Amino acid sequence: MKVSYFENGRYTASANVPRGWPVASSAYDPDAGKSSHAQMIERLHFVEDLGFDWISLSEHHYSPRILTPSVTVAAANIAGLVKNIKIALLGPIVGHSNPVQLAEELAMLDTMANGRLVVGMLRGTTNEMITYDLNPRESRERTDEGMELVLKAWTEPQPFGWQGRYFQFRTVSIWPRPLQQPFPPTYALGTTAEAGEFAARNHVGLGVSFAPFEVMAKATNYYKQRCEAYGWTPTPDQIVYRANMLLAETDEEAETELRRREGQPPFPVRESLKAALLDADRRNIAGEAKPANVGGVLPTTFVGGPDTIVKQVKQCKEVMGAGVLDLLLQPPGSADIDALMSTLELFGKKVLPRIREI
Repeated sequence: MKVSYFENGRYTASANVPRGWPVASSAYDPDAGKSSHAQMIERLHFVEDLGFDWISLSEHHYSPRILTPSVTVAAANIAGLVKNIKIALLGPIVGHSNPVQLAEELAMLDTMANGRLVVGMLRGTTNEMITYDLNPRESRERTDEGMELVLKAWTEPQPFGWQGRYFQFRTVSIWPRPLQQPFPPTYALGTTAEAGEFAARNHVGLGVSFAPFEVMAKATNYYKQRCEAYGWTPTPDQIVYRANMLLAETDEEAETELRRREGQPPFPVRESLKAALLDADRRNIAGEAKPANVGGVLPTTFVGGPDTIVKQVKQCKEVMGAGVLDLLLQPPGSADIDALMSTLELFGKKVLPRIREI
């Protein structure tokens, strides 16, 4: 089992930050932002020393929950500071990006990082589409077209034109091309039937997130079935599961902390937006309809002391087939950095060595 640490550049201002998306930028403290960035780099060095396989970054806008609105900029900085660990962008939101520019930037990053780049291409949520004044109802189709264009830009040896529904380019011929050929390890991120179909058809991996093992198994099994239909079999490393983990010295401590967290309110989308976002974003898990999670609490699927966590990781592998865990080890926006560092150390010393052969 490979393990990735999901780094969200957590904002650690001392004053209370307003809740609800979008958060007014007047609440941002530049000195706190600078300190938050420095602490992020310190964590990444620590994670590399502990033996994690990947550092992962994700794109988010208009709130302090994830301070990496440009994952390519963040990754370019990190690539020069960490030496061996892989840098996973899980991911850039393709639907509101320029796919040609994204293909170029990722290829450049792969070169700068000496072939340590991992790419996950993300649809994003409804509020992310609104960030760039795009129609959330078009997000699935925009994402699929953008991903197709990125893959073609990486692999097509001759200049080509692209006249799609959402993107049009007279000529595409990117420089540089990725150091890893034909391209870096790449994943379509999402639980939908469309994400599984895209990943299978293009022989790339699938990334799923946050829901319980049995629910995510519907998406991963669908992906594997579609891969079989296209004549190939994905490896465990081609299935990534992003999840919250609450690790403590004992099961009792973990359960107590979980109850405390459950009593805290989520970081919600403003009510004036929530209904519209829910209506605009109809989701599915392997084709089964499900409501979008707009401003809700994401479940914590790994909870316990080291022994229990190891058992849960084994169960995850057996049920879902995931070979890479991408772990968020502290609630987004939490300012308790000392607790996070202690959790990272506990995981690195008492869990990570025991799950390598799972």
